Amino acid sequence: MPIPPVLSEQWLSIKKIGAECMRERGASSALPPIYFLHVWWARRPLTISRAAILGSVLLVWSPDWPESLRKQFPTEESYRQRFLELIGIYGDPVAERKLIAWAKTRNVKLAQNPYSYKRAFTSSPDPEQMKTLRELLHYRWGETTLSVCDPMAGGGSIPFEALRYGFRTLANELNSVASVILKATLDYSLRFGPDLVGDIWKWGRELSVRVTERLSAFFPKEPGESIHAYIWARTVACQVTGKPVPLSPNWWLQKSASPVAVKLIARPGDDACSFQIVTGQAALSAKPDAGTVKKGVGRSPWTGDAIDGDYIKAEAQAGRMGQQPYAVGIKTAGGLCRATRSQKATRHPSHSVTECVSGRKCFPPASCFRSSPSWTSFRPCGPRSRRSTGRIGRRRYSPT
Repeated sequence: MPIPPVLSEQWLSIKKIGAECMRERGASSALPPIYFLHVWWARRPLTISRAAILGSVLLVWSPDWPESLRKQFPTEESYRQRFLELIGIYGDPVAERKLIAWAKTRNVKLAQNPYSYKRAFTSSPDPEQMKTLRELLHYRWGETTLSVCDPMAGGGSIPFEALRYGFRTLANELNSVASVILKATLDYSLRFGPDLVGDIWKWGRELSVRVTERLSAFFPKEPGESIHAYIWARTVACQVTGKPVPLSPNWWLQKSASPVAVKLIARPGDDACSFQIVTGQAALSAKPDAGTVKKGVGRSPWTGDAIDGDYIKAEAQAGRMGQQPYAVGIKTAGGLCRATRSQKATRHPSHSVTECVSGRKCFPPASCFRSSPSWTSFRPCGPRSRRSTGRIGRRRYSPT
């Protein structure tokens, strides 16, 4: 007797599921909570994960079903609609995304949220839906406690959704980081329950305090500040002077009505380039679009000569490419934004990021610019000599 086909072999509403997945990943502040446990680079959307699970175990609709099922699903269309609702899609995300795109192209502000239902991943199946699901599973498989196995579970999207639908779930992973994420996502929450939340807050704060005490010297800051990001440029030695050349395609920090940029300074008597943060008209006059590398070819600020791309690649491959920090983004109580220069906010830091990390003082005299406690400023930094290999251009490093 041939095995009846399952739903995913003949039909899945890929357009609607895809549109809902885009909605799920569209706002970084509204991602599924499990995403914030730890960074994992290959997280699968929860919506497609639950669709894949249910589509693999539910039958294709048939007019020959028992009467109890035909009453619930008199037509194939009604069955497919119930499937979409079972995975949390209660509207038409394709049409709703088209409406959003239309409004954006015409600069029209919609009067209300175009989506008629909450994000699919936030909907867990209710008792009535679970009862219907068990009936369908029992008719097809003769039992309701099926097992779902994900041999390469990664961030855990598939096993997480399998648990939400009551399946016996097996998840395997070789990567140690992903394994810990799976434990926290699938195991600990069910094993320890809500009491675990208080323990996590307690020991998380304790760990934060201890780490801050031990590492604060390596990340110097002023009272009321927190370091948002360190901005670096990779360096190669100038072929004429031997001095480090910071490679960056441009020196912009902010392009807007209030521009902020870095002015690269290469004095003949200095051993390394220094930087000055400039704003407004001074930022435009500094020509920040004129970087020191373009299409793989560099330019030495010491001589003005071109630096061949093959030389840059050879230096990187030989481990002779360095890094030089040139600005620090500072986050203050008012949130993250870009600051303009304020004379009364100017200060001269006594320590540098480079000094704390490498043990050597490499910070040239420079100022920190901060317009008010509610703004974020950029603090110029000095050279860094740690060797590095990798891509050419700017890098942002965040301490968090």
